[in-house]
Amino acid sequence: MTRRATGRAQSLAYWLIARNEHGRIEVLTLDCNKTLAVFSNEDEAEMFLRLEGVADGWQVSESRAGELVSMLYGPCTSVKKVALDPVPEMVADRTVGLVSLDRKRFIRRLLASGRFCEPDRGSSPREI
Repeated sequence: MTRRATGRAQSLAYWLIARNEHGRIEVLTLDCNKTLAVFSNEDEAEMFLRLEGVADGWQVSESRAGELVSMLYGPCTSVKKVALDPVPEMVADRTVGLVSLDRKRFIRRLLASGRFCEPDRGSSPREI
């Protein structure tokens, strides 16, 4: 995962909050590692990072749809849900479920959209 270059098409990109721990990528999860926070744009992820006060090497990282699927089948296999554009207050209020999809459903919809292999058509990750 690499930091987003400005001016690139946004329809194929998602943003995660991640850090490199001892040569291994770790992504920010919520609810005791049961929910992966996924953001539809870089600004939303930056705001979450800033408002939540997450430190210790955490940063916003771009992830293409294919990488996201690989992440959910690999290091994040234990994740049960995907939260789309959560805000820190939702974590504190335990209302993240309002913006969450079941992990398997999220993957199916992502794969069905074909967006990880088609050119940019101006669609938004929020269309999932």
